[in-house]
Amino acid sequence: MNYSVNGKVVLVTGALAAVGRLLASTLVEKGARVVLVDGASDGSGEEFSDTLNALVGGEKEVRSIYIQTDLRQLCDIRVMVDASVLTFGRLDVLVNSAERYTDHMAGEEDAERISSCIDINLRAPILATWVFSRYLRESGIDGVVVNVTAMAGLLPGRGREVYGAAKAGLIHFTEASKALAPRIRVCALAPYYTDHPPGEYENERLLPGHRMGAGLLSMSSRQVVASVIRCIEDPRMAGQTLLVNGSSSYSHSWATLLSHLQMVFIVMWGLLVLGIKRVIGMIVSPQQQA
Repeated sequence: MNYSVNGKVVLVTGALAAVGRLLASTLVEKGARVVLVDGASDGSGEEFSDTLNALVGGEKEVRSIYIQTDLRQLCDIRVMVDASVLTFGRLDVLVNSAERYTDHMAGEEDAERISSCIDINLRAPILATWVFSRYLRESGIDGVVVNVTAMAGLLPGRGREVYGAAKAGLIHFTEASKALAPRIRVCALAPYYTDHPPGEYENERLLPGHRMGAGLLSMSSRQVVASVIRCIEDPRMAGQTLLVNGSSSYSHSWATLLSHLQMVFIVMWGLLVLGIKRVIGMIVSPQQQA
């Protein structure tokens, strides 16, 4: 029997990012009450919460609140869980989707950026899961944790050593937490390319130009949100990491090999297209000069 988000209270970290906003909106539309967690202090969080509350029309019940939180601080993590329970009476689902991306070599990063990357991508989700788990045990209710990771945690790459290592640690933590089920079901989502708005993650590229082949691996924010909902509602996902490449998804660790082969094919295809374009350019250029 599937678990439904309807009527559940869901806490979403990184709620003001593109995927976080769409996820929160989708959850409210599906009947959930949502706790928005982010670090913004400029009023944008409260404004977004008001927008979500307006989605329910004439209903008087508050369906969304915003909590400004520094996820690097354990005290702030405790406050966001306590405030959620105080406002809505309970907390059923935790979605750890906040992240800090870094695209430099480990030797080129300064210590503060390395620590921040590890804190947001690994330490914060683990601590949030720990605090949330204590609440579930004390309250006697079942709950779900979804860790939004990245394919970088499964595919080591140059320039993403710290980011990838943190995501790999979160995937390991997720799969090792299978023993907590069924009372606490921990699962994860590892997407590859996502259609971030212009200006976000400009350096996150697999191939020159980002267009050759990447389209077969990339997915829309709506696909990512649908995968998060699947992780929440499918009881079979306990301890599993859902790997998502374009329109393909794999819900078992052994299927990582399939995603490796798929991406190797895309890389080779992209390099082939790039080589053909360069050869054509070398042929056309002398003719234009003549």
